[in-house]
Amino acid sequence: MNIIKLPRYLLHSKFNFKNSFILAKAHDEIVKSGLFNADFYLEHYHEAKKSLMDPLDYYLLHGYKKGHIPSLDFDPDFYLNVYPDVKYSGINPLVHYVLYGKNEGKLIQKSSAVLRRKEIIDTNFNLLNNHEFIEKPLISIIILNRDGLHHLKRLFVDFDNKTNYKNYEIIVVDNASSDGSVEFLKELSTDLPIRIIENSVNISFSKGNNDAAKIANGDYLLLLNNDIEPTFGWLNEMMGTMLNNRDVGAVGAKLIFPYYFSRKMKHKSFTIQHCGDIFSERIYPCCLYAKNKSHKHGIFDSSVNEDKECISVTGAVMLIKKDIYDKCGGLDEEYNYGLEDVDFTLRLYKNNYKTLYCGTALLFHHESSTRLKDKNYFDNDKHNFKIFWNKWGDYLSKNMLIDKIHENKFFTEKKLKITFVDTNFKNHNDSYKMIKGLSKEFYKSNYDIDLISDADDYFCGSSCDVLISFDLDYELENLEARDDIIKIFSLNNFNFSQEDDFSKLNHYNIIITSKSYIYTYLKENISINKPIFNISNDSNKDHAENILFNIEAILKNNEWFSPN
Repeated sequence: MNIIKLPRYLLHSKFNFKNSFILAKAHDEIVKSGLFNADFYLEHYHEAKKSLMDPLDYYLLHGYKKGHIPSLDFDPDFYLNVYPDVKYSGINPLVHYVLYGKNEGKLIQKSSAVLRRKEIIDTNFNLLNNHEFIEKPLISIIILNRDGLHHLKRLFVDFDNKTNYKNYEIIVVDNASSDGSVEFLKELSTDLPIRIIENSVNISFSKGNNDAAKIANGDYLLLLNNDIEPTFGWLNEMMGTMLNNRDVGAVGAKLIFPYYFSRKMKHKSFTIQHCGDIFSERIYPCCLYAKNKSHKHGIFDSSVNEDKECISVTGAVMLIKKDIYDKCGGLDEEYNYGLEDVDFTLRLYKNNYKTLYCGTALLFHHESSTRLKDKNYFDNDKHNFKIFWNKWGDYLSKNMLIDKIHENKFFTEKKLKITFVDTNFKNHNDSYKMIKGLSKEFYKSNYDIDLISDADDYFCGSSCDVLISFDLDYELENLEARDDIIKIFSLNNFNFSQEDDFSKLNHYNIIITSKSYIYTYLKENISINKPIFNISNDSNKDHAENILFNIEAILKNNEWFSPN
């Protein structure tokens, strides 16, 4: 006679004997079925690991109520949706299946994560170009690693076949791992062309890649995170994009998030993590930052399946011609795990090399395992942003503003935003008609417009690019805005209380006037170290065009620009 042994926790008074007996019986049947994977469960549900309970016991008591998946071979949602009577009963779907459903001939399905993943890989397979090359230049694949054994094991599954490109070497820079990474790599080197740089300390991303580049034999370098999971054809596709285009400095790939089993991250599952970079602005810690262009695109949206030029791609997967890498000085070692890749691609752009995104090179990115995750994480980010802003603030602020004026959407996808300041606007003063006329013209150009009419309102936020003030008493020193906002004063009358008021004009970057006599007076009588422009044309359209033309002329000619 088989005796079912009840776990001690099931004998607690809060469980009745019947339920305890059912759970204990289900426990044994689930183990026999193989539909619960303890390693998988502990890897994806950290609360189960923290509980120190047997993982299956935790799932039976708590996990299924939280929507946990017991393994990739059983999809609870599928079972409940197909059999609403089970859903209505409130029974754990896996318990129901092993005790009743299996004998009743009920169907089960692998996790939707497995099916969706297969669908993604199969669809991308049909998009591959499968480039054929007369010659195959050697590619040096550089991977940094620190205690990433679990990532390396995933990365190198069927690695040679997935590349679909046979001429490569692998250089792994190991930063003092203690988890068996080096031993694993040495075993792997019997099958793959791997060399290992063994460091005794954890060096930066920039230095690690630069050190590996010095000993690389390849004509091309491929920077590759250890938390990447390739799909078939990825390297062949990237190399085809590199060789079939002119003046290319770097090529990036389409990276997507894996399936996330936690409720907190589940919304990111199988969405695009990277399809090229674009810039945006904020007030702190610096006025601009690179972000992925991914949030609004589906995985197989036509806009992300084609090769295209972009301002930057992520260093998680970046193919670079080695002589260009060396010519541009490699990665800047001032950075510490952050913005090195963006900095490098900006240098490529300034040196007239293109950065291309390859839409058919598909890889899963298990996200940022190589970055520092200690208590100094945020201080490290501030350090990187400070370096980046000092190097690129002037250059990017200029180019992003010009980009917005012409709606090129290369440096940034954001619209130009113009804020007017007139604390007497509600009284239909002399500036009222001009502000309304300019607003209509700027709207026609698809720009965003705002108005500050309260003398105590100083908030422009991170989105405002140009402030046009008609109020000399407005206290600019209290303005809450980006450091690189352009401040323009529109001077159209002489209603100042004293001559000293003209000194306030020095708080602005540009002075404009629609009155020729005011322009002449300022030029001949007032010492103002700012550009002064006469926009005394007849129409609002001319006024609007002249304002933007003069801003752009100054930026392009480098006559003025300085973040305050």
